[in-house]
Amino acid sequence: MTEKNYVVNVKTKNNTIFTVRADSASELSENIKDVINGSTHDHVLALEELLLGVAPPQTPTATPSAVDLVASALGGTVISETPVPAFAPVPPPPVASTASQVGARMCTHGAMVGRKGNGAKGEWKGLFCPTPKGTVGQCDPVWLNRSMPEWASI
Repeated sequence: MTEKNYVVNVKTKNNTIFTVRADSASELSENIKDVINGSTHDHVLALEELLLGVAPPQTPTATPSAVDLVASALGGTVISETPVPAFAPVPPPPVASTASQVGARMCTHGAMVGRKGNGAKGEWKGLFCPTPKGTVGQCDPVWLNRSMPEWASI
């Protein structure tokens, strides 16, 4: 069985764990509807009744959430939900205009920052985007060589 992108686990009041899996949000919604409206719900209740010797209590649907509907239909409690992270680009910082930026190389986020170091191939210098490392949409560094005027200023 391959791992599914969407998984809902529900633990019923009688401690039966029931899992609904799907490859997409719409498929998950359809699978949940099938559990609620189809015979799966009755089979789970019958299995619990058979194994425990008692009829599981019925809980009325309290909210329209798909996860809550499954829990309610199976007489269970939601243990946890794993949220799907939403990624949004980080807006660039405001561009400040200062006297030190006159003649400096600029990127879309402001004045580029000069950095230098020593590596396996010797000394290096470069100009870097002023946004924090890993920022979405961050500009590529400009690598300097000794013939460039900026080399002497860093």
